[in-house]
Amino acid sequence: MSSSEPHAINGNPSALLFDRAVDELRRGRAIQVQEKGRGLILAAVETLQPPQFARVAAAAGRPLLFVTAERAFAAGLTRQLSGPVAISTPVETGLEELRAVAGVDDSGVVDAAAFTVDAAPESAALAAAALQLAKAGRLVPALFGFVTDGRDAAGVLGIPLGDIKHHAPRFGHHALQLLSRARVPLADAVESEIAVFRDEHSLAEHVAVVIGKPDATNAVPVRLHSACLTGDLLGSLRCDCGEQLRTAVARIAALGGGVLLYLDQEGRGIGLPNKLRAYVLQDGGLDTVDADQHLGFLADERSYDVAAALLQELGYKRISLLTNNPQKINSLRDHGIEVVGRLPLVTTSNTHNERYLRAKHERAGHLAEESSG
Repeated sequence: MSSSEPHAINGNPSALLFDRAVDELRRGRAIQVQEKGRGLILAAVETLQPPQFARVAAAAGRPLLFVTAERAFAAGLTRQLSGPVAISTPVETGLEELRAVAGVDDSGVVDAAAFTVDAAPESAALAAAALQLAKAGRLVPALFGFVTDGRDAAGVLGIPLGDIKHHAPRFGHHALQLLSRARVPLADAVESEIAVFRDEHSLAEHVAVVIGKPDATNAVPVRLHSACLTGDLLGSLRCDCGEQLRTAVARIAALGGGVLLYLDQEGRGIGLPNKLRAYVLQDGGLDTVDADQHLGFLADERSYDVAAALLQELGYKRISLLTNNPQKINSLRDHGIEVVGRLPLVTTSNTHNERYLRAKHERAGHLAEESSG
C-alpha cells in the first residue's frame, strides 16, 4: 500500500468520522461539528451523565440546548415548524431540568418564559447536522453544548459539516450483506426460509422471510413489517402489529408464496426506548403522532428504500403489497419496485388500541376500511 493512502485499510476517512461521531453521542461523549472557523461542541442529552454534563457546562460560556422544531413546538417554546431551535439555558440549569426541556424525561409543562429561544440560530446548519447524527443513533434529537471557533478541542472528536452532509445519505443508499439463511418452518407457513441481511452503513439487520416458492415472473405477494418487539413477541394490545404479522404470513402462504420483510425500524423508526417514552406520553393524553413529535421526531421516521433494496437483492421487482399504508406503495415505486396491486390487511381492534388505530387513519393517512398497516 502506498504511504500516501494511510486510510485505505478502513476506507473513506470521512465516512469513518460519521460513524464514530454517532458512536460518541451514543456513549455520552461530546463531539464538535466544524465549518470555516465555526463549530459546535455538543453532547446528546439522552446519554449525558452528570460528570460529563458538568464538564460541558463548565466549558460553555453560553450553554445552549438544540432541539428540533417538532420538540420546541410541542413544548410551547416556538411556533416554528422546521429547522433546529437553540435554547439558551441559564447556568444554574441542572441535568434533570435539561432532560425535561429536551423531552427525554417528561416531568410536566415546560416554563417557556424561563428560557431564551432562538428559532433561527446562526449555527443552524451545524445544529441540523448534529441532530441528524443523533437520529442516526436513534437518540432523542436534543443536544447540549456551546458555540466554538471551530478549532480542535482536546479529547473531542471533530467532524466537518461537509462530511455529515455527504455521508448521511448513505442511510438511504444501502449496502446489504447477506449474513445467513436457513429453512425455518413456521406455524402458518411450513415451507419458509429466513435470510438475514446487514446494512453495512447503519449496521441494522433486516430479515427476509421467503414463504413457499414465489414466482418472480408474476406479481409476488409482499408484506413490509416494521419490527415491534412489544406486539410481535410479547403480544401487546396497544397495537395490532403482532396480529398483522401472523395474518400476513398466513395470507402469503395461502396465496402460494411470497416474501415478508421484517425491517429493523422499531417504533416507526425511533427505536424501542423512544417508543416506550411515547407510550408514557400517550397515557397522558397524546395520540401516537403527537407523542413522537413531542420527543422531537417526525410523525414517521421510517424509510422504505431499504425494503426496495432487499427486494431487488432477492430478485423480486414486481409485487402485490399487503398493506393499508399508501406511503409504502409510493416509496417502493419511487425506488424502482413495480407495485401492481394492494392486498388489504384486516385486523381486529380492542379497547387498548382503538385510539392508536384511529390516529393512524386520521393523522397518518392509513386507509380507513382496515385497521392499519
